[in-house]
Amino acid sequence: MNNNNLNNNNNNNNNNGILNTLITTTTSTIYNGVVDTTNNNTALSRFLIFFIPLNIITLYLFFKAKLPISFAKYYGRFFHICSFPIILLFQFAGLRGPHISKIDEHVYLGALPMYWDVENMVSHHQIKAIVNLCDEYAGPRSEYQKYDIDQLYIPVVDHYEPSIKDIKVAIHFIQHHVAQGHKVLIHCKAGRGRSGAIAICWVALSRGISLEEAQKYLIEKRKKVRKHLYRQKNIIGFYDQFCSNNNNNSL
Repeated sequence: MNNNNLNNNNNNNNNNGILNTLITTTTSTIYNGVVDTTNNNTALSRFLIFFIPLNIITLYLFFKAKLPISFAKYYGRFFHICSFPIILLFQFAGLRGPHISKIDEHVYLGALPMYWDVENMVSHHQIKAIVNLCDEYAGPRSEYQKYDIDQLYIPVVDHYEPSIKDIKVAIHFIQHHVAQGHKVLIHCKAGRGRSGAIAICWVALSRGISLEEAQKYLIEKRKKVRKHLYRQKNIIGFYDQFCSNNNNNSL
């Protein structure tokens, strides 16, 4: 009897020892897990505190065309991908304003067309040529081929202005198609800045008016166009070289 009691006590002690070990191990694991989670949260918080202001500053510099052009090119493409769902949402909700605006009998100014816009452009506006200023978007080329639309692709980084050479090439392309009675769409991402630069030069050249007058005319046709295009360096350079009364240089 005494031996049995002794064995039972030993078994109980062993079981208690194992149980205590399990409790200690589990508690330690849970505690360590909490500590690790806290450390992870701290690291994430530090990352966000650094990342969010940095991204805001970068975005601001991008909008102001203050980033190095080589970096801005890739940032603009990345930003286009990120903002693309918002563009689609605004377009389908009708919040982007007119997609394209008629500038004169042959020239239109607008936002980037998607592949489902091409048929409408052809049937409603008889567009036969495109001047695409989007570095971040080469356009729905297969649809252009399908409808026999001629695209001039001049990749200009978003929020930066086309060079004088870019403007000259675009205007020459427009003149070529207008002479054939074709209608031309000039577009960038929103139809405000890069494409607006080409449009204001076209208006000034084709109508023989000043840049200030061309700016007012352009705003009447498309209200969302940038309000100070006529002050941009390359636009002034093109105007002085090809549009001013004192200069008769031909394109």
